[in-house]
Formats: sequence, structure tokens, C-alpha cells
Amino acid sequence: MKYIYKILILFLITFGISSCDENENFEILQAQESFQIVTPASGSVIILDDTNLANNALFISWESPNSSTESTYTIEVAETGTDFTNPIVLGTTQNMDFSMTVDELNTFLLDTMGLNPEEATSLDIRVLNNGEATQTIAVVITPYIVEFTEFYLVGSLTNWEPAEALAMTNIDFNIFEITVDLADGDEFKFLPQNTGWDGDWGEDPDNPENLIVEGEQNLSGYTAGKYIITIDLNTFTFTVEAIIAPDNLFLVGSLTGWDPATSFPFFNSGENIFTIVIDLPDGAEFKFLPQNTGWDGDWGEDPNNAGSIIQDGEQNVSGFAAGKYLVTVDFNTLTYKLSSVNNLFLVGSLTGWDPATSIPMGEASLGVFSTIIDLPDGAEFKFLPQNTGWDGDWGEDPDNLGGIIQDDEQNLSGFVAGKYVIAVDFNTLSYTVSNVNEVPANLYLVGAFNGWSNDASNPQFTETSTGVFEISQALSAGDEFKFVPVAGDWGNDWGESQTSSGVLEQNSEQNIKVTDAGTYTIIVNFNDGTIKVN
Repeated sequence: MKYIYKILILFLITFGISSCDENENFEILQAQESFQIVTPASGSVIILDDTNLANNALFISWESPNSSTESTYTIEVAETGTDFTNPIVLGTTQNMDFSMTVDELNTFLLDTMGLNPEEATSLDIRVLNNGEATQTIAVVITPYIVEFTEFYLVGSLTNWEPAEALAMTNIDFNIFEITVDLADGDEFKFLPQNTGWDGDWGEDPDNPENLIVEGEQNLSGYTAGKYIITIDLNTFTFTVEAIIAPDNLFLVGSLTGWDPATSFPFFNSGENIFTIVIDLPDGAEFKFLPQNTGWDGDWGEDPNNAGSIIQDGEQNVSGFAAGKYLVTVDFNTLTYKLSSVNNLFLVGSLTGWDPATSIPMGEASLGVFSTIIDLPDGAEFKFLPQNTGWDGDWGEDPDNLGGIIQDDEQNLSGFVAGKYVIAVDFNTLSYTVSNVNEVPANLYLVGAFNGWSNDASNPQFTETSTGVFEISQALSAGDEFKFVPVAGDWGNDWGESQTSSGVLEQNSEQNIKVTDAGTYTIIVNFNDGTIKVN
């Protein structure tokens, strides 16, 4: 009898072991009708918006025969039609219901599921418990676009400190851009604020050039250089583009006959910034070339981002009224700007800092303005494009002696009392302040036309108005000349500024030169410090 019992026990043990082996690879079974989702109803439609982020957006409740408080329910979601091949856990709970706020659900849909904002998507939802699942319900949900108003770059170049993170520029809805200098080995990522690490974004390791919040990695692997970094939080993508500024730049367009050979050369500041002053007629169009020998590598305006330049898909720069403009092309930011330079005024302590009483400067040549004034000790001043207000004012570049800028500029100062020729050259974004001994009562011409014979026979100018002298003189091609206040005396002679075309200079002057033979009218104006040779 004992053997019979032993055989029976052995059979039961073998059966038990066999049963355990089969259950190790169990399938999720459809639950009985008593385990069912009650709300929401299948086919419900949820459209999210950012009006009340803390409100409940999704509420799921179910019935279950298992009322144990230790039982855990898992809510799964998958796109309709995928049959839960790759389900995503929406959450877990020991309650008989589960809810998410508008903010939580929208973040889950965009960041975890990767759904497109403003696009309706049908999702299947089920609840799991102990290997069983409720029925599947389908819910159509439309997430909204989250608007970010600020974004920051943080990384090795900012010591990985959020407080030192670099603010990016918001160039369009949820599109941010920054230009940075990267060193070899630099790594970085992005933050929606500079107060901490919450919500940091990095690269998706499984999908290059895409941004994610969870499971992200740092952006890295860039060689040392200057880069323009753009992130698009509408598509959760990023680009890192090396900026390779040309050594030279030329302006070509309707005003040059669209011929690269006749294009206008820009001034290169050496900081990847190029400037030129042009006189635009109505309807003028133009673009930029890195050389004047052909069209390779031409730059134009980005049709989707006014003021930015691109090489592929670009359009001509156009739409400006007739006038004189300073054109600035900045390869540090891949932008261009046109600033009106039809007039210039000097404003400062000697005018009571009142734009309305500012001093008009004379146009010595295209983009060059000058004046002759008496400065008292301690005088400070800057420049205005109009005398009606402070918009567009120019001052000294504190990091570039003799340079002018519009942002973070400082007043020109530090001059001892005396008379000065003050000149501004927008072609080179520079200014000069040159001491003047005295303004002459008479003026004489001396130069190559008379063998530089400075004597009593020098031709004398006629003073047509106070401080303005004029003469007509026949000159040969290549002739040079200058001015003296006393015939036969080289003291206090005048010539042209070495740096600013058409501006009078007295102490470090150069000769004025004509290219072609002819009879010229020469006008010297000691009020604004200009020389006109027509």
C-alpha cells in the first residue's frame, strides 16, 4: 500500500513541475466580462490645449473581480492597428481607476510616444492584471504644440552649470538658434531654463539629429571651430552647422549688371563680418559671392527666415527703397542687415545730448561723413542717423579702438580742448578724430600741375561762402595736389585723410589724386571738413 502512495505522490510532483514549465511563457488572456474598462467609452475623442494644464484630460476606470488592495494594475497604450506589438506603459496603480492631467498626457504623447502635435491619432488602451487584460478601447487624441519662450545650451563649454548656460535666440515658433565656438571634445545638450536640470534635452541615440528627454545622450564629436546650432521643438530635431567664413566677399546684382567681374568688394573686419556702403536705386536686387570670378558658393536670403543667408534654396536680397545703405554680412550668425546711411548727425555733451540740436555732418564720399568742430575739455559724443530720436545710434566699440558699433557701444571721449576734424567711415565701421591747427582765411592750390612750385603764383581759391572755397583747375591724368593757406608757405598745409576718402586732414594728410585728365572744380569746405573734386 505504501508503494501505491509513493507512486501517487511522484505522479503529483511530476504533474506539478510540468504545469509550472508551461506557465513560464504564459500569454495575456482576455479577461472575463467582470474585468472590463468602464470609462472612457471606445471611440472617445480628446483634443488637448494648453488652457488649463492641471485639469484632468484622461480618466480610466474599470471593474475587476480582484478587489485585493495589493493587486497592481498596469495601463498600456499602443497606436491603433499595431495589436500591442510594442505597447507603452501609461502608468500603474492599485486603484480601480487612473487619470492624467492635460500637461502629463500631452508630455507623454509627445515625448514618450513621439506623436505629432496638432495631429489626431487613434490609440488603443487596455488594463492588465495577473496575466489578464480588459477589452481594448480606442481613443482618438490630439496633443497640442508646447510653446517654449526660452532655451539654453549647457555643456562642457559652460562647465555643465545651468546657471552658466548660454541663452539661445528664438528665431521662430519653438525654433532656437545659437552660434558658439566649440573646442575639441566639447559636449553639450539643451535646457528649457537655466535654473536647473529639469526637462533637459539631448540626442536620441537610436535616431541621430533627433531630440528626446528620456534616454538621451550628449551632442558630441565636433571638431574645434565656430558652429551655428539650431533646435526645432516643433519636429524635435537639431542641426549643428560649421561656419566657414570666406576670406573675401563681393556684392553682385542688378546694380553691377549681375556680372561677378564687376561686383563690389566688401571690407573684411577680420571677425567674419563684412561691410560695404552702396547706393541702391528702386527695385535693386543683389546677393553675395566669395570671389569675383564666378558664381560658385553664392549666398542669398533664406526665403523662410528674413535677414538670414543660405547657399541652397536662397533668393535675391530685395525690397529696399532707393537710398544709401550700409550692408553688413555676419558669418558668425549667418545674417545680413541694411542700415540707412543717407545722413549722419553728431550728438553729445556739446549739444545737450538733444537729438534735435545735433550737428549735421557732411557727406565726404559714399558712406563717409565728417565735420569740423571745437571740442571743450571732457566732451563726449556719438552719432545718429537722424536728428529726431535715438534709434540706430552709433558709438565707439570698446573692444576695437577706432571702431564703431550700435550695440554695447560707448561714447567717444578723452579729447583735450581744441578744434578737430571728426569723420565716420561706414565702409570700414571706423571713425577718426584729427586735430586741426586753424581754419584758413585764404586757400591756395599747389601740386603736380605746377611742378609743386609753392610760390606767390599758386592759384587762389574763391571763398563762395563762409568757410567754403572753390577753384577750377586743368589737371593731367595722375596729378596730385594739396592746399596751403599762404602761397609760398608750407606751414599748416591741408590734404586728404589717409583713411577716409574726401575728408580734410591737416597733420597726417595725403595728397589728393585724379585719375583722368580734365578740368576739375575743387570745393574745400572747412565747415564740415569735406573735399569735392568734380
